[in-house]
Amino acid sequence: MYRIAAASNDGKFVDQHFGQANQFFIYEVNDSSYKFIEVRSVKNISKNFNTDYDKFLSIVKYLSGCRIVLVSQIGQGAVNFLSKNGIQVFDVEESIDNAIKKLIKYYSRIDKLKKYCK
Repeated sequence: MYRIAAASNDGKFVDQHFGQANQFFIYEVNDSSYKFIEVRSVKNISKNFNTDYDKFLSIVKYLSGCRIVLVSQIGQGAVNFLSKNGIQVFDVEESIDNAIKKLIKYYSRIDKLKKYCK
């Protein structure tokens, strides 16, 4: 089981730049199925991530418990920061539904490979 955060205006499409996202739709994935859990609104967060480390760290706290973030765009500095905090980033511009289905398929293949290589 893992959680995915999708940066979205409407809860249907991944359409927000990470640094400009007002909210993240949180989904829980369990094997080959997933369900919507909640919306986490991002409030009072500085958009200047390069010079304001504490504010940037606070957005990671909004994403606590999430393994993956889906965004339409993201800067390399933010990718590196999230990665160091255990969160993978995928930049996509499609429906949340399609993106999550692709991730489930991707991770199931990786899990099968890990089992095969043992």
